[in-house]
Amino acid sequence: MNWQKINWPVIVIGIILTFAATSSSYFFWQQYAVTKPVTQGVGEIAGVEKVVIDSKNQIIPKVHVTLTNVDNLEVAYQSINDALTGSLGSSKYKLILHDHRTPELEQLYYTIHYYVYEGISTGKFSAMSEKIQEKAAAANTKTHVYIDANNVYLQLTTTNGDLYQIIPREPDSKGVR
Repeated sequence: MNWQKINWPVIVIGIILTFAATSSSYFFWQQYAVTKPVTQGVGEIAGVEKVVIDSKNQIIPKVHVTLTNVDNLEVAYQSINDALTGSLGSSKYKLILHDHRTPELEQLYYTIHYYVYEGISTGKFSAMSEKIQEKAAAANTKTHVYIDANNVYLQLTTTNGDLYQIIPREPDSKGVR
């Protein structure tokens, strides 16, 4: 083969254009087939303020959801997971919840989280809920505790902010932050 008769500039430009077309088509597919449906689907759920998908340089994308004024944290969490599963299918993702914490709410959570873990380990959820309600009432904080087979959902609300915490009932399982 005669290497001098090959038109190298045309080959290099062809490779660059192929790479550019492939990259841009992946970007548009990611935006319009994945990101937009996820943000629209999750964004329509009551209590969801903001949705951001962070999939850059990651095998498992992180879905950041900011919540505000949630009536029932358990229902909101399950609705978000259902919407993500519907949009992403069998793809794995990591759901990270954000809220509007205040230092007072964080201190109250620090005080009552012992009751949560004690309730998980002993199974005495009614006693756990009563103790949490007492501490929250003393701090002028509205609280809701929900429990399902997988998690304990703790919702603390004041006029200044909200704290939403999901604690897995299985110690080895990875929960939502």
